[in-house]
Amino acid sequence: MKTIITEFVKFMTLETTTDEQLISKADILNDFQKKQDGFIDAELVKGIKESEWYFVYHYENMEKVKAIGEEIRNSKVFDEFTPLTIPGSLSVTFYQQLKKW
Repeated sequence: MKTIITEFVKFMTLETTTDEQLISKADILNDFQKKQDGFIDAELVKGIKESEWYFVYHYENMEKVKAIGEEIRNSKVFDEFTPLTIPGSLSVTFYQQLKKW
């Protein structure tokens, strides 16, 4: 069985950040991600609370997740996104897919 990794990136946005600003910067980040080996897909979801957001990413395996993370840190693509978020609000968790229906 293929091991799919799901990454949840939770963050909160500043009160001054609009949905349009966030989506614009998320598009740039996603354009970079989808060119990376091991990337499967992504989605951006907004919590019921106005400033709570999540990126949900799927990758082929954990080794490729680590390589993609290194590429993102080296590219500085995330630097355009972080000014829209509340400092310290970012959290990242990883999960292994066991079954898909």
